[in-house]
Amino acid sequence: MQALEFTYSDLVRLVKEFEVTAEVMNANVEADKLFALSSTKHKVENGVYYLISDYKQEAESIKNSVILVDYRPEQSDSNTYIKVMNPQLIHYKISATFEKKVVPGIHPTAIIHPKAQISKSAYIGPYCIIGDCIIGENVSLLGHITINDDVVIKQNTVIEANSLIGARGMAWIWDENGERIMQPQLGGVIIEEDCLLGSDISIVRGSLSENTTVGRGTVMAHGTKIGHGSQIGKHVHLANNVSLAGNAQIGDRVFLGSACVVSPNVFIAEGCIVGAGSVVNKSVHEKYATIVGVPGQVIKKDNFEYKPKGAPKPFKSK
Repeated sequence: MQALEFTYSDLVRLVKEFEVTAEVMNANVEADKLFALSSTKHKVENGVYYLISDYKQEAESIKNSVILVDYRPEQSDSNTYIKVMNPQLIHYKISATFEKKVVPGIHPTAIIHPKAQISKSAYIGPYCIIGDCIIGENVSLLGHITINDDVVIKQNTVIEANSLIGARGMAWIWDENGERIMQPQLGGVIIEEDCLLGSDISIVRGSLSENTTVGRGTVMAHGTKIGHGSQIGKHVHLANNVSLAGNAQIGDRVFLGSACVVSPNVFIAEGCIVGAGSVVNKSVHEKYATIVGVPGQVIKKDNFEYKPKGAPKPFKSK
């Protein structure tokens, strides 16, 4: 496993780059001592952790480490503390400096449609199949991915292995003789910039004149399935195994919990949280509501006022 290490001096410098008002407390550390980014779920000495005041008792089991906090420690111990406004945010920003950069190019095993428009800064990984589509700048397709015709993937989007973008939907009716008549899926898919899609994701293309759209900055965890013509807003989070039926409409900054289901044509307003395993079969027009259960019911309002379990605190612009 990669050691995410910094010298103490480099760590402090980086923290202060992210927050100039950061305050170092209880420091008695050599400048070149190494510290590694660490999790409170698996504590090690010489780690770099974050704690908020509600969990400051966790510091009792951390030794000889650097802890980012939003409070002043009540007593001296073997740890060095750095007080910042949002410890988790700074810890994540530090972690992001270890993100591996993908080298642009097309793997020799990839199959590319002759009319595909692929940016020179994009990466097309092993065994990808790329149709007549548009791949923007710094897009990364990490392997075994199929991109069908009429798909647009905009800049800085990453898609992990074994995903299918632009799949055919299954819309149909019976005719007078009881034969199934399929609706053709003639639309496309638009994935806006800065999205992150996990593995084993399927996105169905739009029907007829519509496109299925995924808004800027949206993230989808593994196993998520998106139905035809769905409209997903900006900065939406879809946890693992979420299912959106056809023409679902998801507002900006909605959080969809693991294995939840949104029924066809259902609208969910901006900033809502849908609990894991819930089934939302009726539209929710109230912003910043929390919805749980089968069928889904609104159990809380103004969810930006508290930190939900298993999800980040919702962001509400001032």
